[in-house]
Amino acid sequence: MRESGWALLAAAGCVLTGCSEPAKQTAAPAATAADEGPKITQLYTTVPKLARGEKALLCYGVENARTVWLSPPRQELSAALTRCVEVAPEMDTTYTLTAESAGGKSVSRDLKIAVGAGRAKIGNVTVSALDVHAGDLVSLCWEAANARAVTIEPINYRRQGAAKGCATDQPRKTTTYVITASGSGDDRDQEKVTVKVR
Repeated sequence: MRESGWALLAAAGCVLTGCSEPAKQTAAPAATAADEGPKITQLYTTVPKLARGEKALLCYGVENARTVWLSPPRQELSAALTRCVEVAPEMDTTYTLTAESAGGKSVSRDLKIAVGAGRAKIGNVTVSALDVHAGDLVSLCWEAANARAVTIEPINYRRQGAAKGCATDQPRKTTTYVITASGSGDDRDQEKVTVKVR
């Protein structure tokens, strides 16, 4: 009897004050990595300017990406926080790195690598003899790429704009010949050869 009295009193109180059930709370769904979109965290090169024929490392990093590619030409890359790939442009080239998320969002970033003239390079040096008598004739021949001039010291030999050539000498003592190919600016390549005089 006491319990039913309390129940009636509670019911009467609700009629007077208007009782209601507490509102149900709904949680917002957590954002997924795909919803955030991909990010390119880094894009750089070890050599922003290189000579034609040389290679450079292009390094990148991405987050929240499923697919990553570099162009030109299009090259699929791994979705890594940090990674480097080798490139060898033949002319000034602007590379575009694109990262795409699982949700289809994408982001791109560009990086330019400048390409100049090829570096001077001595490809081959031949000597007629490495061991001679004093006064014997010695012939030194060379081949070079991208050279504006080639010099041979200590015989004061100089040749302009040629890909190959030869010089002669009659050494009286053991001599070290220095063959230098000079390119644009201060670009140089050098080879040395010693001829022993008996």
